[in-house]
Amino acid sequence: MKNRVDLHIHTTFSDGTKTPKEVLMEAEQLKLHRISITDHESVQAYQEIKENRELFSGLIVPGIELKTICQGREIELLGYGISIVDIGKNLSSIYQTKEDINRGYLKAIIKVLKSKGIILPDNLEEQYGKENITGTQPAWFVRNAMSCEYEYNMKILYSDSIEHTAKDGFYRKWLSNPESDFYVDYKGYPDYQMTIKLIKENGGKVFIPHIYQYGESSNSILEELLKTRKIDGIECYYPSFTPNQTLYLLEKCNKHGLLISGGSDYHGANKINQLGSGINNNLFVPEDKVKDWTDELSSKMNSIA
Repeated sequence: MKNRVDLHIHTTFSDGTKTPKEVLMEAEQLKLHRISITDHESVQAYQEIKENRELFSGLIVPGIELKTICQGREIELLGYGISIVDIGKNLSSIYQTKEDINRGYLKAIIKVLKSKGIILPDNLEEQYGKENITGTQPAWFVRNAMSCEYEYNMKILYSDSIEHTAKDGFYRKWLSNPESDFYVDYKGYPDYQMTIKLIKENGGKVFIPHIYQYGESSNSILEELLKTRKIDGIECYYPSFTPNQTLYLLEKCNKHGLLISGGSDYHGANKINQLGSGINNNLFVPEDKVKDWTDELSSKMNSIA
């Protein structure tokens, strides 16, 4: 059965390669029924979406993905149904600008990797440049700079059993993992309690996305977030989840009375995840699982100025 739902999508207003207009056109071509653009720390895409709304005949739920800190490591939380106007104004109350965050994180990454013997170009910060400050994640940029021509780099990568060819593997298993020798202790983001508060105060519902991307910390992070009793839902359907993981999360939602979501985490050319279908068509989000709450929150699109 063809998937009709994708509630986790990125555009050029964060780290995706497709414009909001292009995403709308692709979603229409794929005959998706329900989508949400969830750019990192940004809702700027929604102005372009409003201007091109006629390109997509389905339902749109306003969304955002926010990096935050839990148990000493970076995680993400999704906010659905947020007031686009209000959160656009209020992000700066607890979040630095994307430019400042990325610039600081890049410097921290370079310092840690060089201290461990990784060979990097001397002018890496200059190469990153203003044009990349908001568009390319520093972790991805640095990984690409670790050229295979440096034998020592490859020796470390292979010896540590890191998925060196995967952007997320480099970031999740090395840089954001407190158990890694290459952990970058950069607290450029607020504590998760503050992020939850921001989403709630701006009319949104809080969802936990792709929880199993945090390795051995995944279950403890999940339990800590659930203990707050401020989580509204869980992203149960995600391309990298096993059937057992999805089933476990569905059971959690049933036990705690939480809403269910799912999405591809589409980034255009920056990830292999495809819009609406995941990886090799492994994503299917049952529309009946999300219908009621997405119907309700889609009305928030009417408030965009």
